[in-house]
Amino acid sequence: MKIVAIAGGVGAAKFLRGLTRVVDARDVTVIGNVGDNIWVFGVYVAPDLDIVTYALAGVWDDERGWGIKGERFSVRDSLRAFGVKEAEWFALGDQDFATCLFRTLLLKKGEKLSSITDKIRKKFGVRSRIIPVTEQELTTMVRLDNGWVSFEEYYVRLRSEPLIHKIEYKGWESSEPAEGVISAIREADRVFICPSNPLASIAPILVVPGVREELKAIRHKVVAVSPLVKGKAIKGPADRMMAQLGLEPSPKGLASFYKDIAGTLVVDELDRESVVSSGINEPRIVFSDTLMVNENAAERLARQALYL
Repeated sequence: MKIVAIAGGVGAAKFLRGLTRVVDARDVTVIGNVGDNIWVFGVYVAPDLDIVTYALAGVWDDERGWGIKGERFSVRDSLRAFGVKEAEWFALGDQDFATCLFRTLLLKKGEKLSSITDKIRKKFGVRSRIIPVTEQELTTMVRLDNGWVSFEEYYVRLRSEPLIHKIEYKGWESSEPAEGVISAIREADRVFICPSNPLASIAPILVVPGVREELKAIRHKVVAVSPLVKGKAIKGPADRMMAQLGLEPSPKGLASFYKDIAGTLVVDELDRESVVSSGINEPRIVFSDTLMVNENAAERLARQALYL
């Protein structure tokens, strides 16, 4: 069975750890978000791609939600001592820094992001293929009261606190799917939209020309997993972002967002009453325990979603 996972960061990482306990990891292709990629400290950081890589490699610091377990922050601390402003708000562990520096060195030599991502996942012993959705820089931007900032700056430096008035995906018009993205979707027996922030993690993948259209064509194979429980995000600012941008943070809101590309939406058991009262017709709703409090719980969720 060939499986594709449309993936953001933390929620996707947890789900994929469970999924790769159910199926052969080599049968899984991850199409990753690049919208929160950022240049900082002179290196190109790809947060979601790296979180997924570290999680599947078994080295992810899941308590922190990013980076590698047991990290030291000597480089960041030294940069802070030098007065580098970004070091006050952006933490990058030493090993994580090395990953990003390796990526940057190869980018500057003209190598494609997809090729570099493949080298990184192999270095970490990850058997699943991980592909950035596009080779081009595509940046998720949010407009706050005082202007536009990148999503990563909003999320990390501003701690998701300011009100968002608008969201845009800078560069999407000139982007195109990386090699392997479209063929993976077309050949998939099942596509999962991981329990990631729909606006900050999934939408930057869907806006790349051709991706949404391919998912529409195989809608019956696509299963989206909710990142919300009773209107609250399991991790991150998804609920606040949805509410602020006019998308109801509920199964009803998610159903409207995914109905044209997903035949099934998996929501938490605690949302059963909300689903019944809202009268959702499309997509089909399936209930499960979506919290993924540990790897066994993630495995149970993935197994259920796989065999719907």
